[in-house]
Amino acid sequence: MTYAVENWGSGGEQIVLVHGSLAVGAAAFGEQKALADSFSLSVMTRRGYGGTCRINAVDVLRDAEDVVELLGSGAHLVGTSMGGIVAMNAAGRRPDLVRSLTVIEPPAFALASDLPAVRRVSEALKAHWAVADPTELHAFVTGFVAALEMNMPLPDPLPAPVADAAVNLITERPWRVDVPIGAVADASYPKLVVTGGWSEAFDGISMRLAGLLNLECHHLPGAGHAVQKVGAPFNELLRKQIASA
Repeated sequence: MTYAVENWGSGGEQIVLVHGSLAVGAAAFGEQKALADSFSLSVMTRRGYGGTCRINAVDVLRDAEDVVELLGSGAHLVGTSMGGIVAMNAAGRRPDLVRSLTVIEPPAFALASDLPAVRRVSEALKAHWAVADPTELHAFVTGFVAALEMNMPLPDPLPAPVADAAVNLITERPWRVDVPIGAVADASYPKLVVTGGWSEAFDGISMRLAGLLNLECHHLPGAGHAVQKVGAPFNELLRKQIASA
């Protein structure tokens, strides 16, 4: 099995939801199940996560191809964290299949590398990858969270889904990922950028991205990096985004 999909709801327009580096599939978007009263949600579990087959390394471009496949004849697209990078690459590749694009704190460090906070976090990530022991998963994830300047205590041992995801995280280079900003900016579908207001670096990236797309950056505090977990406020924002498409 390459990637997996959990479907919620059976009516209305389709929404494809793409998770990030450490929260898998439905665990990343549990609060969005409430949208199944109006929409058909396709909750993706990317290659190498959950019960899918192991991968040698995360490849966001290959993941983007999988997302394009999930879009079918056209769907709304939501990506959180690294899933936002995947979603933007899919949307840049096939804009004709995207009804709207919503990204939540994508780690697009290169877009805002001139900002001190963004540069600081990017350099901290590079330094961590340079010295961390990839066989010590708890220590690796702890260092990753610290480099992001995120206050998030981790259970020891890591829960099995997080430990499995951490094996993939080790293969990433988050400070290097790229997005097709020109193709996304030129596309006619509605776009939405959301941030949680917890991080100077991610706020900077999100506001820079919104500026490049000529949009307002929406702030929804209360759930840190996983902004979608605020639930109703995010869901209402997404409903308005879809209605505008």
